[in-house]
Amino acid sequence: MKSWILIVFFAVSPLLQADASQKLYDLYQRELYSQGCDYGYQVFTQNKRNEAFVSLLGFSCLKADHIDRLSPVISALHATPDARANSAYFSLLLMQKKLLAQALYDNKPIVNLKFPTSAHLLSKVFELYLKNPKSSDIVKEYTDPLNPRQSYKLYTTDSWGRKSIAIDEYYDKILTIHHVY
Repeated sequence: MKSWILIVFFAVSPLLQADASQKLYDLYQRELYSQGCDYGYQVFTQNKRNEAFVSLLGFSCLKADHIDRLSPVISALHATPDARANSAYFSLLLMQKKLLAQALYDNKPIVNLKFPTSAHLLSKVFELYLKNPKSSDIVKEYTDPLNPRQSYKLYTTDSWGRKSIAIDEYYDKILTIHHVY
């Protein structure tokens, strides 16, 4: 009897993993990033060796501004060149977030650092902060050098009892998106 249960388990297990990947992909395609991030973590243990699944989970969490949930994703991505590139990208953004938080909360200067850049909002604001930390300002305001109509505000906030950083995106001085990291 036990052997039949094991046979059924091993026969069904790949189908469940394929189903999990498809569901995560569907959530991502429908731009339900937060739901995708939550779902991916519910089934992460069973799918942590599927690097396509883990990468998609990472991008879902990133798009949902759940950067703090990237640590297990970063650790799981190591076997292929694409997986390592995704791991490095997620690591970069997580490091930039942590350095900005340290600078804003602890007045720790983060000058003379050279990091790769990306098009992600956090990376853009990190670069603007490095160029001009505006140490005396509680809310740091920056204008996008490539698009003067686009601006950002960087400041500290508490989210569910945790010290966090917030970035507000403005277009023509109208708030378009509020991010909490």
